[in-house]
Amino acid sequence: MLSTEKISRAFEAICEEAEKLKTGDLPDPVRAGLSLIISIARHQNDIRTSPKGSCSGHTKEM
Repeated sequence: MLSTEKISRAFEAICEEAEKLKTGDLPDPVRAGLSLIISIARHQNDIRTSPKGSCSGHTKEM
């Protein structure tokens, strides 16, 4: 199993490569798809690098 650090670096690499691709002459749907990939990769990277217990999005309030 990959460590959190390795997975985080992988998501950073995905963002970097997708950003490079976006600089080219691309159709709008492809550009939108790359933006989505970047957004997901950044979100996953943020989750993996945040301190444990810092996400309040899943807490249940009664």
